[in-house]
Amino acid sequence: MIKNIKKKPKITVLIPTYNVEKYIMECLESVLNQTFQDFDVLVIDDASTDNTVNLIRALGDSRITVFVKERNKGLVDSLNIGFEMCKNKYIARVDGDDINDLTRFEKQFNFLESHPEISACGSWLQSFGAGNRLIKHKETHDEIMCAMFNSAPINIGATMFKREAYQDYSFDDSMWHAEDYDFWARTGYKEKMHNLQEPLYFYRIHDSQVCSKYKPIQVEKKKIIKLRLWKKLNYDERIYSDEFIIKMLMTNARYDLSDFLKFQTWSNQVLVNNMELNLYNQDYFKTLLRDIKEDILEKTFLKNRRRISKYTRVKLLFILSLKWKIKAVKMLIEAKLKRNN
Repeated sequence: MIKNIKKKPKITVLIPTYNVEKYIMECLESVLNQTFQDFDVLVIDDASTDNTVNLIRALGDSRITVFVKERNKGLVDSLNIGFEMCKNKYIARVDGDDINDLTRFEKQFNFLESHPEISACGSWLQSFGAGNRLIKHKETHDEIMCAMFNSAPINIGATMFKREAYQDYSFDDSMWHAEDYDFWARTGYKEKMHNLQEPLYFYRIHDSQVCSKYKPIQVEKKKIIKLRLWKKLNYDERIYSDEFIIKMLMTNARYDLSDFLKFQTWSNQVLVNNMELNLYNQDYFKTLLRDIKEDILEKTFLKNRRRISKYTRVKLLFILSLKWKIKAVKMLIEAKLKRNN
């Protein structure tokens, strides 16, 4: 007699939870009612002290496995346990307080199946709750890699992964509260990413989530990640110190004329180095540097007028190229018109 062998699902839906009893039923409803049904669900609970686990188990759904940790060790630990336990072809990440569009799994699965060169597929986000905003992430891998210099360019909760591609990676506990940004910054040079250009994930904003409670820590961790990204371009760190890069690119600190001239030289150097190293698409990288320069000009001539001396602003007008002189003057005129109106 031939025994029926249970077919392994295509996707494991990985949901780390901690005290989300208010939201977990709504989250699971958006998972269990997907148009694509070839999945199982793995919940990694971080020793919740509320009713989260009981609510999940009360569903009695055979597709759901709940792993309850003995001690609360944080999200990074839950993610590493989850990625280790997942054995199906794809991992679909979901946070226990968020909601999925009912077509999310189908669209991401179909995209990954038809694009074997892509290892992770995300989407746009629609925030709700304490805030309501459509977050449009860049689409292609080349665009995503250049967007990485500003922030995490793909939301890990909204992403479907090829498990095999990421089986040798783990989340870094030292980057707690910015572990997703760090994960993409480390893996993006080997594994290609893509964002579907529609909102397939609804991101709940509330006071108890990480980004609300630990923002100062996140800001400092993000500086570390951004520095690491820039250093891959092999600029001379004896001349362009970490303090200088942070000052010019990551803060609103006061700077003088020599800082701006130094920044000009640095930006030219990293542009040439990128061409030689071929780390980033050169056109997108040029655009990134242009946007950074425009941001610095805007700070100089508009936002930080009390931080930047009038002497510095006047001298800058003399040393800027004609194109950037015109931009700076336009900024001043537009700001004056706005004040008069």
